[in-house]
Amino acid sequence: MRVIRRISAVLIGFVLFLAGVLKLMDPVGARLVVEEYLKFMHLDFLTGISGLIGSGMALLETLLGAALITGVWRKVVAVVTGVVLGFFTILTFFLYIRNPRMDCGCFGEAIHLTHLQSLLKNVVLMVLWAIACLPLRKQEQTRKIKYVSFPIVAISVCLFLLYSSLSIPLVEFTPFKAGTELMLPEDIEDPTDENAPTLSLSDAAGEYVDEMLMEGDLLAVSVYAPEKLGPQEWEKIENLMRNAAGLGYTPLVLAASTPEAMEETVSSPGILSATYFADRKKLLTLNRSNGGAAYIQDGLIVTKWGIRRLPDEQKLAELASIDVTESLLAENNGDRLKFQAFLLYVFAVMLLL
Repeated sequence: MRVIRRISAVLIGFVLFLAGVLKLMDPVGARLVVEEYLKFMHLDFLTGISGLIGSGMALLETLLGAALITGVWRKVVAVVTGVVLGFFTILTFFLYIRNPRMDCGCFGEAIHLTHLQSLLKNVVLMVLWAIACLPLRKQEQTRKIKYVSFPIVAISVCLFLLYSSLSIPLVEFTPFKAGTELMLPEDIEDPTDENAPTLSLSDAAGEYVDEMLMEGDLLAVSVYAPEKLGPQEWEKIENLMRNAAGLGYTPLVLAASTPEAMEETVSSPGILSATYFADRKKLLTLNRSNGGAAYIQDGLIVTKWGIRRLPDEQKLAELASIDVTESLLAENNGDRLKFQAFLLYVFAVMLLL
């Protein structure tokens, strides 16, 4: 029975840790999920701190998972885990009953569950929790070395969150991930499909120019909140566009705004003349970084950068000179390997130390 209890705790810990890390890797996505939940619970007044709530809940999930895997502070962790799982079981039950048009966000963008699947997942976790943690007074002792491994993992996870907050996700699971072929809205069978890789653009006159994304080498800068970018960020964007244009790219600024608001925000004629307008949620999906850029060749998303790591002229020239398939692999495999290395490292510390 003791072995079964331990296996159950580790299984819960693995699910919580993975679910938390996937959300920590994409804090903007976690914020969007929390906003949907707050609307469902009629707590719209809290949307101003949805990012804090999203990152906080993801961090709690991850640390609870690490604590369950390492087996530290078993009684306290068991109680907190039971409260968290109980809350989400009740919440997903109401989601199943009401069936709103929203994703549970349990595993970020990586795995999408229906409300029924999410409810069943939580029920299974509650059963495993009962096996692993009840009765609370019968929790086994923890090896002292685990009180060393848990803080190492906790610090590593917090640093991972800090890195993710300052950059775009290491591995992306959105409909606009690198390697995706964009499609025109008229080519989609279901126009209401939010996961379709479509992006509608309009110019300052309100005319749709979606075909622009399908031709040539484009460098598209996503600005979903123009008012939040300062003079230094706009200067970086202007330099990027100037370098891109000089190397044969077509630079675009895709803004979730209006022509009038952009004129009040940006003074550069070069930026304004290359600005087109799109849906804010679509731009958030295209690039999680406000002011981040995406390299698109003939409708294929090749790679992306956050506002803090925009490519210089040398990098743009290098991308323009090599085959697009080679660019796609070279630019994105490195980040995927970093994420895999991080997971291997933390699991090695939790399980082997």
